Amino acid sequence: MSWVLSGLLLIACAVLLRRLRKARADSLMAAACECSLRTDLRNVLANLGSGLVITDRHGVIQRVNPAAARILGVGEEALVGQVVADAFDEGRREFARAVVQVLSGGEAVARREILLTLPGGRQLPAGISVHSVRDETGRPAGAVAIFQDLSEVNTMRERMRENDRLAAIGELSASIAHEIRNPLGSIRGSAELLAAELKVGGQEQRLLALILKESERVNRIVSDFLAYARLRPAVRQLSELKPFLEDVAFQVRMHQQGREGLRIVTAIEPDDLLVLMDPEQMQQVLLNLSLNACEAMEGRGTLTLSATLDEDNTVCRLVVADTGPGIAPEVGETLFRPFVTTKAGGTGLGLPVVQRVVKAHGGEVRAGAAPDGGAEFRIDLPLVLDTAETAAAPALLAV
Repeated sequence: MSWVLSGLLLIACAVLLRRLRKARADSLMAAACECSLRTDLRNVLANLGSGLVITDRHGVIQRVNPAAARILGVGEEALVGQVVADAFDEGRREFARAVVQVLSGGEAVARREILLTLPGGRQLPAGISVHSVRDETGRPAGAVAIFQDLSEVNTMRERMRENDRLAAIGELSASIAHEIRNPLGSIRGSAELLAAELKVGGQEQRLLALILKESERVNRIVSDFLAYARLRPAVRQLSELKPFLEDVAFQVRMHQQGREGLRIVTAIEPDDLLVLMDPEQMQQVLLNLSLNACEAMEGRGTLTLSATLDEDNTVCRLVVADTGPGIAPEVGETLFRPFVTTKAGGTGLGLPVVQRVVKAHGGEVRAGAAPDGGAEFRIDLPLVLDTAETAAAPALLAV
């Protein structure tokens, strides 16, 4: 009998041992799975392109992913452990309000566009979504905020709006070009015949001269308008900038003959710098900017035309700088807006045409203050074309 009991005891011990071994193996596997899930979660959060901020029920920030720190311009350690209302204070209160709204039991923020002011004063448009986090009992345990930098999205929206405006201008220009130019040509031709055949003087002569002058001005306005609306597609070719800038400088000197107080300087670094561009269109751009600079300086001062490479050797920067009075702050925001001008008799289309040509080359143009005083226009042209971007650039309208 004792032998049977011993056998049963051994069997029970063996079964128990197997169960313990299985339980231990299951526990190790579960731990390994948990560790793997945690690693995967860390990798997902680390590589997530959107910013992520997680808080507890009291609004204390528990986790911030690298994208959030990058978008906000602060380190992760500067945010974790802070109350969200304190971490997102001046310039970022809209972010804090969205999170507090959810923590207070309000509705989730499905999608809201806000404006953040980052360290240094830069303003960043962002899209934010905030949802509550609940524990296993269903009670609120915190909030998770996901947000994205909308700068590129807003830039694309602006490009689309600009495309719509350009399309409308193209259609309008097609309808008004002939309606204005044909009678204008008749008026000017008739005035020229009268001026040649009639022997008039005094008031009559001044009136005829006024008709000729104003008809020429209207013709120039129509020409500028059509040039802006139907700029031809850029025909790019590899161009050497040294002779190109020297030729532009020569043409400026020809335009400014007799102005002894004007000095024109060209600078190219490196000396054999090449860029892919439409020489004719870029010449139009630099001449426009240069002649504007000469006019601002009233023919006295230094005009500098320069070309350099950026640090990564991916962008060529063309600069037109002068020593004139500079750009007034109140007009800085409207420089490239069509039909806005501060010049008497100006059409307000010169700088918009400059901007359109540069954008058609996949580049950017900016205006600012020159280091030595005066104004400076910087044109950045990519050395390697982004075919997708240039294909998406505004089609240059034909009318």
